[in-house]
Amino acid sequence: MAAKLLVLENGKAVERPPEDLSERRDRPAWLDVWQPQEADLRLLQEELDLHPLAIEDAVQKRERPKIEQFEKHYFIVFYAIDEPEPDVIRMHQVALFVLANAVVTVRGEDFAARAEVEKRFREGRLQTSGLVLHALLDTIVDGYFGVVDGFGDRVELLESMILEGRRTKDYETTLRELFELKRDLVRLRQVIAPEREVLQVLTRGDIEELREPGRRLYFQDVYDHIVRAVEEIDTFRDLTSNVIDAQLAAASNRLNEVMKVLTAVATILLVLSVVTSFFGMNFDFLPFGSPPVFWAVMVATVAASVALFMWFRARDWI
Repeated sequence: MAAKLLVLENGKAVERPPEDLSERRDRPAWLDVWQPQEADLRLLQEELDLHPLAIEDAVQKRERPKIEQFEKHYFIVFYAIDEPEPDVIRMHQVALFVLANAVVTVRGEDFAARAEVEKRFREGRLQTSGLVLHALLDTIVDGYFGVVDGFGDRVELLESMILEGRRTKDYETTLRELFELKRDLVRLRQVIAPEREVLQVLTRGDIEELREPGRRLYFQDVYDHIVRAVEEIDTFRDLTSNVIDAQLAAASNRLNEVMKVLTAVATILLVLSVVTSFFGMNFDFLPFGSPPVFWAVMVATVAASVALFMWFRARDWI
């Protein structure tokens, strides 16, 4: 089994063989399992008497964040989120089994919050299983703010691109990035928002194993952080929608400006077309062989074109 068992002994957590967990339930312990195989999960189920439905959900991908009560344990699905590269968001599903005096985590890839909590547990700064659970959830949630703030920076950058953009290509690129940003915000909210329900259960003190003095206040703090993260996501999502509307309005205004210029040019050319089409009629009495008439017509058309241009310019139509 790809697993690590940490047991609190003499004030500090020491590593023990994973199969010893059932024998060391008299002290706080944390069993971390990663990329488990089917045989590993069956062994875990038999050793700790875990419910088969919880075991099944622990390995399901894209499971909704939740907390469920079973006969001998609680089951929690939570998500850790990090940004290894700019604009690249990774979500790590973490399944947690909360038992009497023990916490079991089942995950895929490693994430920064887990390593940080393990270090604190090894140093003896987490003296109960409830503190281990709180540290995991709190560190995971604290990691949300860096990712959410990155979305805010992206919104501000795209907003500045709209104000400074002049070419049609700039508008098209920015609009595509705005829709991608809004989609990422919606996906992020779908993961984080349901986690409020998990923290509400922990805050109420429904889990008997976590009814330690002052423990509810710890989870209340995590709940407040989750609420703040969701509110920031909603703010950035609304701001993105406003920027999209501004982008579309700017594109429409730009189109109107182009159409206004083209209409003015077409009007000027219309005067020339009327004159030239008139003299293009095949009537004998038209003075086709008169140079003075020709030059008079040329002067009149040029004067009419210049007059129309100056009139359009005076009204800011061109």
